[in-house]
Amino acid sequence: MLSRLVREHNQKQQVIRRNNEQLRKEATQAVGELTDCLADTLNERVSSIFKTQREIEAEARRLSAQSAKFSKQTKQWLNMLDGVNSALKELGDVQNWAEVIERDMREIAMTLEFVHKGE
Repeated sequence: MLSRLVREHNQKQQVIRRNNEQLRKEATQAVGELTDCLADTLNERVSSIFKTQREIEAEARRLSAQSAKFSKQTKQWLNMLDGVNSALKELGDVQNWAEVIERDMREIAMTLEFVHKGE
């Protein structure tokens, strides 16, 4: 009876060990599959982030080029505006000169009229 109990106990222990080993293998396999799945997901997200980063860098380069072009064009417009302002200033100077000449000529004409009438 005691030997039968020992034998039954040993058999149960052996079944438990086999069951534990099987469970350990299944757990190891499940952890491996989970790790692979997580790594794949992480790789996809990292790849997506790098792609987005490259797109942002390309857009930043395009924006920088457009900003430089805009700045150059703005400088050209400012130079043109300075030229127009100078031309308008010169026209104002010419108009002022013409008004001074006209006033002087009227004074000369009035003086000549006065002299001519006085004779």
